[in-house]
Amino acid sequence: MPYADHLRALFPTLELKVADLFALEAHQIAELPSRAPEKELAEVLHSHPDVRTFLLVRYPPIAEHLTRVLAAHPPPEGPDIVMSEQDLLWEIGDLLVYDTAPELLDALPTNDWDFGVVTDLADLDGKTVIDAGAGSGKVAFGAVSRARHVYAVEPVARLRQFMREKAAASGISNLFVLDGTLDAIPLPTDTADVLLTCRAIGWRLEGELVEIERVVRAGGIALHLGLPHPPSRDDPRHRRLTDAGHAVVTYTEGQEQRTSYQKQL
Repeated sequence: MPYADHLRALFPTLELKVADLFALEAHQIAELPSRAPEKELAEVLHSHPDVRTFLLVRYPPIAEHLTRVLAAHPPPEGPDIVMSEQDLLWEIGDLLVYDTAPELLDALPTNDWDFGVVTDLADLDGKTVIDAGAGSGKVAFGAVSRARHVYAVEPVARLRQFMREKAAASGISNLFVLDGTLDAIPLPTDTADVLLTCRAIGWRLEGELVEIERVVRAGGIALHLGLPHPPSRDDPRHRRLTDAGHAVVTYTEGQEQRTSYQKQL
């Protein structure tokens, strides 16, 4: 299934608009060369020059890519622009959900799983926990009832705001939401007893492995959840994690088998 169709099925009530592009953050705009279909992107930029200006101001390194796609694709004619707009928006729809509708992300069925799968694999009681790539906070909010402190590290501002609002509404005082990524965690060396990720490892794997070794104390555990089962032996992420000493553990998420990787530092 094309990725855009997959996202439409995940978020059937969501209506995406060109104005949603103005919510993109710099690190998300940096993904457009690899994520956005060029013809549709060019047609949207031709028809909405204010979007082009916004992208250039928010992330200047995108200039060369935008210049090239605009030169390669002429302005649209007739009603085709509406289809191009929707094709572009849904191809990067996950980014726009993060920025404009985090409550829809939080309500996905994939987030409805028993947190016991985490506590079966790692002891969180009284521990300092980092949830890196926290998203809407499924793992972080599961950990707060057991852990002493939980640091939810997330690069998307709207998701950080969502977690802070949810924590305040629930009277949670031991959750600390931070701007960062798994390869740039804004915490001191030897901070964590447990570092958790859920579908959030592998974007910049070498840097991520360095940070994991830095922030997790000796004797602590790094645990990465939500990866495909069975693991593909040809997947570079699988090979690199196992080479780095992460053990493969199978667990059940709802009705599905999933793979986790874990390492005691």
